Amino acid sequence: MSFLVTAGVFMSLMAYQPYATSAQSDVAAGQVLNIGSDMTFPPYEYLDNGTPKGVDVQIMEKIAELNGTLKPNWIDTRWVNLIPGLKSGKFDVLYSSMYITKERMAQIDMIPYLKTDISLLVLKGSQYQPKDPMDLCGRTVGAMKGTAFVAQIQSISKDRCEAGGEKPILIREFETSPQTTQAVLAHAVEVQYDDAAVMKAALKSLPKRVEISSTESFFPVLSGIGVRKGDKKTHDLISSGLEKMKQSGDLKRILNEYGIQEPSPEDISRVMN
Repeated sequence: MSFLVTAGVFMSLMAYQPYATSAQSDVAAGQVLNIGSDMTFPPYEYLDNGTPKGVDVQIMEKIAELNGTLKPNWIDTRWVNLIPGLKSGKFDVLYSSMYITKERMAQIDMIPYLKTDISLLVLKGSQYQPKDPMDLCGRTVGAMKGTAFVAQIQSISKDRCEAGGEKPILIREFETSPQTTQAVLAHAVEVQYDDAAVMKAALKSLPKRVEISSTESFFPVLSGIGVRKGDKKTHDLISSGLEKMKQSGDLKRILNEYGIQEPSPEDISRVMN
């Protein structure tokens, strides 16, 4: 079994777990499902006095409830280590509001569950008020290391800014989204490029210090739950739980609490096929 322990020896949500020796999972009722997640990304996943909270946590708790006795064990892991950790067997599931991309699907299997887009965050009252991607040309932009954000900004810089005769974007990368927001506050970057729901959470936390300047949605994407390639048992456990939540309306209800969209069948087909 890959990182699965019986409920009787389950000691703590954040307990350290050794690397597994098997590339295959054997998830069954009454066992702990180890979940790798960067718990610094509210409202999706974060720690509140050591307790996992957020939309992704709520969804996984519901999947576990539907399963019967499955126990989610959240392992706080920095973003750049999530896919390597899943592939090596450190955890059974990667659940960290990860955008679905072809590059990621070449390494792991992904199960879509929400739709989101990008927002831009600046200092409150700043004279610089970027509204769309072209407003980033020649500016210093902060983004989270190892995310799709960086690749998107690089594409904007090359394909739009430089191709249009504008200056390239200077990208500064940070380990977490909160660190990127702190860089905005410290004037280390002019704007933060991040998930729209995350930027709304930052604005709610710092209403007198930051503001969302973007006025239109861009780069709409789907986020997915990751499992190791070939791990059909875990894939079926997650996907069947999500399907039950869709049928009952629980998935839409939880997402709506945070102003997040449920993807349509057309959205899923476009990304996954």
